[in-house]
Amino acid sequence: MAGSLVVVVLSVILAPIHGISPDETLPEYLGKYGIHVEEHSVTTDDKYILGMFRMPRPGAPVVLFMPGILASSWCFLDNDPAISPAIQMYDLGYDVWLPNNRGNTYSRKHETLQPLLSKQFWDFSFPEMGVYDTPASINYVINATGKPTLTYIGHSEGTSQFFVAMTDNRTKALVEQRVNLFVALAPVAYLSHPKSLLIKAMSTARVGEFVMATFPFGFLQFSAVKNIAHFLCTATFGLLCEITVATVGGVSKEDTSAAITNFSAHFPAGTSVKAVEHYAQFAVNGKFQDFDYGCNFLVCENMKVYGQKTPPAFDLSKARVPTALFVGGNDALGDTTDAARLAKELPNSTVVFNEVFPDYSHATWLVGTPSSFHAWFPKLTSLLSKYNPLAFDFVV
Repeated sequence: MAGSLVVVVLSVILAPIHGISPDETLPEYLGKYGIHVEEHSVTTDDKYILGMFRMPRPGAPVVLFMPGILASSWCFLDNDPAISPAIQMYDLGYDVWLPNNRGNTYSRKHETLQPLLSKQFWDFSFPEMGVYDTPASINYVINATGKPTLTYIGHSEGTSQFFVAMTDNRTKALVEQRVNLFVALAPVAYLSHPKSLLIKAMSTARVGEFVMATFPFGFLQFSAVKNIAHFLCTATFGLLCEITVATVGGVSKEDTSAAITNFSAHFPAGTSVKAVEHYAQFAVNGKFQDFDYGCNFLVCENMKVYGQKTPPAFDLSKARVPTALFVGGNDALGDTTDAARLAKELPNSTVVFNEVFPDYSHATWLVGTPSSFHAWFPKLTSLLSKYNPLAFDFVV
């Protein structure tokens, strides 16, 4: 007890030292702690150019961290270095890779499309991330390191896209061959019980449909989006006037204000309007399926896109990669009831870990207290010792 108190006190005292500035680059930040950072570019099969960072330990087992919606690689670094998931994984001896999905701060490039001008650039949601970004990132890391497999650790949307990758026929075999363990922090597949103010706003009063119709571009990265923010504020009677960590996934007593402040330095990092609307659709239809373009007696856009009246569902029973579910008991986006449904639909042999951590919010894994970190992180490292163990033969 005394030891825990000392850790908490030291964390509070040292918090200002570990503050993150919005103007600070990721390599500059990690350089303060003696960690060299490599910067990489990954091109997907549909020509998006994704930014990726590496905390290199050549020859070591590989861990890849995939961020959630509206976040970037920063989210795994925002807490105190002593309890930052990515830094602690690196300190343990792993070769750590930090990719970014299309549309966020580090992945707004394309070989032919211009994000400022092209609606087509922003015509994506997490299924495209699962089918294109996920395998491109995995293949790039495997080719760069020479390692046959890696551990994929996703948070929020980073889990949604991997559930797609495990079930889509275009990617299923690849991830089964190249991913030794899938760690799902705050897993999201179903959203029948959302408490997230952002999802509620987008799924009620047809707010999401309005935004899709009037501004089908990026969400929360251009000055023009201020008009969207104003509309959301008005439409929700002031309930949603700022997009913050709490707005997306809630907060809890297990979260620290210093880490949330750091998180907000690079959040929101942007995504497509379509991606946010896709999650809002889940809150309405209660299904884990592709994007719903609509179908009525006049016109059926789904028929044009999919050749059927309803969007194809993602069949979770096809998932075969060993999967560990870390669920927050106070998660406003990945509710425990929805997470339980997800676990039930995955094959029993696939789920190798499934635990609800009381009071954890959607972001506690990233911004939690020292005590919360030391409650979940050792369970992660225990899983890694089985599925992706350290051999201590890497080059420092």
